[in-house]
Amino acid sequence: MSSDAEKPVVIVNRRAGGGLSDTSWARLSTAVADGLGPFTARFTEHRGHATDLAREAAAADAPLVVAFGGDGTINEVANGLLGTRTPLGIIPRGTGGDFRRTLDLPEDVTKAAARVKQAAPRTIDAGLVKLMGHDGSPIERRFVNVSSVGFSAAVADRANRSSKRLGAKAAFLSATVRTLLGTDNADLVLRIDDGEPMRRKVMFVAMGNGCFFGGGMKVCPKADLQSGTLDVVLVGDLTRLDVILKTNRLYDGTHLAMKEVFHSTAHKVHIEAADPAEKVLVELDGETPGQLPATFSIMPGALVLQA
Repeated sequence: MSSDAEKPVVIVNRRAGGGLSDTSWARLSTAVADGLGPFTARFTEHRGHATDLAREAAAADAPLVVAFGGDGTINEVANGLLGTRTPLGIIPRGTGGDFRRTLDLPEDVTKAAARVKQAAPRTIDAGLVKLMGHDGSPIERRFVNVSSVGFSAAVADRANRSSKRLGAKAAFLSATVRTLLGTDNADLVLRIDDGEPMRRKVMFVAMGNGCFFGGGMKVCPKADLQSGTLDVVLVGDLTRLDVILKTNRLYDGTHLAMKEVFHSTAHKVHIEAADPAEKVLVELDGETPGQLPATFSIMPGALVLQA
């Protein structure tokens, strides 16, 4: 029998997917073990706890740390493992699942766990954001999937404060409609790498390490987790009618051909509001920790992934 130190550590977010009872966990833990083999479970108790648990597991030389939850849980666990050589495994369970889509992971728990066990570890990039916290102080956050500013961040903020009982896509569509009715496009100044600053009226700007956000929108279809660059997609000054008529193109990834869309790659992107008094939210991996001004950069090969 293997000792606890030799077992993978599975970090479980009990709040993911609408909540996890003891009865549900008993069933799901069996499904995890069927695919992964013996493991040690650690349960999160509050926001940010998964990062602490992952960091502790890495320090204790765990052979593998697995995030069992949605995009927020994956982000927190990844933050605890960044800069270490401990691999991150992913068993998706939650309302978003956008990083799962980027990796094309199975939704079935046993199949996802088996894929983690069978996968060869590989290094992937991560993103770094230096931004202003909600209290006005400078903060630093990391992301593994997508970070964005503008309308998309406002939608994520609203969706996170609403019920997701009907699923992520329904929650994001509802939040999109409500935000659309009450939010104007943002007037921003962007600087990509060492280029000249450009002022644009935008619906949103996304910086992608992964491809999907917003509950299934393929916003950065050309993003590559091992490219060493961020995929930058700027969706310009669309009208409300444009949004209604063209949202489907964000889901299938064909929006890059639209005249209102600017696409580039970058090692660094700085964005600020043209009017410093305007509050423009920043979203990363589905969370909204602060606002502009912000600088986004790539961290090549910062994370070991086993999924």
